[in-house]
Amino acid sequence: MATKTLRRAAATLAIGLVAGCGGTSGGDTPAGAGADQTAIFKYGIPGNPTSLDPRRSGPLDPIFLNNFYDSLVRRMPNGDLKPGLATEWTFTPDAKALEFTLRTGVTFQDGTPFDAGAVKANIEAAKQPPSVLVGALSAVSSVDVVSPTRVRLNLSVPGGHLVNTLAGEAGMMISPAKLASDDLKANPAGTGPYKLAGIADGKLSLRPWEGYWNKGAVKNGGIDMTVYSDESTRLRALRSGQSDGTTITPAQIAEAKSAGLTIITGPNTTFNGILLNTKQSEFGNPKVRQAISYAIDRKAISDSLYAGACVPSVQPYQKNFWAYNPALEYKDSYYDEAKAKALLAEAGLPNGFEFEMLVGPNTSYQQLGQAIQGQLEKVGIRMKLTVVEFTQMTSVRRTGKFAATVALVQAGRPDPSQFIADFYTTGGLYNPGNFSTPGVSELLTESRRTDDPASRAKPTQEIVAKVLEAGPPVIPVCGVAYVAAFRSGVSGLEVPINGDYDFSSVTIGR
Repeated sequence: MATKTLRRAAATLAIGLVAGCGGTSGGDTPAGAGADQTAIFKYGIPGNPTSLDPRRSGPLDPIFLNNFYDSLVRRMPNGDLKPGLATEWTFTPDAKALEFTLRTGVTFQDGTPFDAGAVKANIEAAKQPPSVLVGALSAVSSVDVVSPTRVRLNLSVPGGHLVNTLAGEAGMMISPAKLASDDLKANPAGTGPYKLAGIADGKLSLRPWEGYWNKGAVKNGGIDMTVYSDESTRLRALRSGQSDGTTITPAQIAEAKSAGLTIITGPNTTFNGILLNTKQSEFGNPKVRQAISYAIDRKAISDSLYAGACVPSVQPYQKNFWAYNPALEYKDSYYDEAKAKALLAEAGLPNGFEFEMLVGPNTSYQQLGQAIQGQLEKVGIRMKLTVVEFTQMTSVRRTGKFAATVALVQAGRPDPSQFIADFYTTGGLYNPGNFSTPGVSELLTESRRTDDPASRAKPTQEIVAKVLEAGPPVIPVCGVAYVAAFRSGVSGLEVPINGDYDFSSVTIGR
């Protein structure tokens, strides 16, 4: 087997820090000067977890899961891949087998030893419905235990994307004794730095696990996560001292700075957009999807709702990310009301049509929905907005029981090719209308022949261009900037480009 260099396989995204917290994540981070390593970090969050079982989790659940579970591969906040529960990995030259050497001396929080048998049990369980990881692990045909510390994943097709994939939920190891349990939704059983000390509607309490294999990496006395679904309420809780930190919107940066809070910000691999069910309403017609895209004034939305920090885009990947297609850089001509009206007429809908758009409970999502509603109305498309809770939104997106939703979409996690598989291919997890366009499946396979981003870029960028031409089933509006605010004395959290949060490195001043 050819040994793979532990390279950055996620991205090269520049991170901009505004009055940044400083420090680095994980075990290499010394406690901040004067830090109180017994202090509880109070963090404001927008919603409750869908599930604390990685196989049942929602797209935004890593903020919870990363505290309880270690993955085989560890993805750093900047996208670098480093050893996790696996200390090294190798591919065969044809990329059709992937072998891991495992860390020794690790146990699960229920006392079960971590070994190759545990990895085999986890991968096999994650490949069984109703796991949401079936698609992510579809390339794995079988798993062999080579020795207690070595495990081989045999692949039915090239699997260059799998190293990234196994740095996310698919690589999060659950105690084999709990894999068949029904209570994992609220009782995680991983090898991670924190145990769940309490859970109630609106609050999770996490405390350091004394048996953690890398206990020295934990720089605080635990985490209390409290739900504030409204962005203004979250910022008020931080300003009043109820929270130590929270994510905020770009439009709140000035207020947060004036209150003396520390801000960290930078690009990530998420975007705000519209998810269309191509089996409902008029969305099966590509001209209708194209018309919607041309009717959206992305720059006006970015300026009015996000202080210009949500970068207007017609593609899912942000600039400087290897999957970004430079030929599709946003330009003013992508907003054209006359063209939108002409496309509707060509579709046989000169007077437009009506549909229902589901939107999450956060104020920012509702404002985005309202902005889109007003812009679509100008071309004759009448949209009814319906607000639903996060857990309901996750359910309807997976079951296809919607016509359209406003969505925050993670395009880079666990790997850009998984976004393509989930949204652009028949049978994809978030493709209830089975949208497809010629050539995508073949290009997707080509993009997975290696884990080298330079080699993967061309086929991935071609897919983006083909889908845009066909009228995308998920229409990007703008690339999201990660923005978080912290009270004075809190440090150690970095911008998580791929949505991999490391709260163990957070330090709190005395």
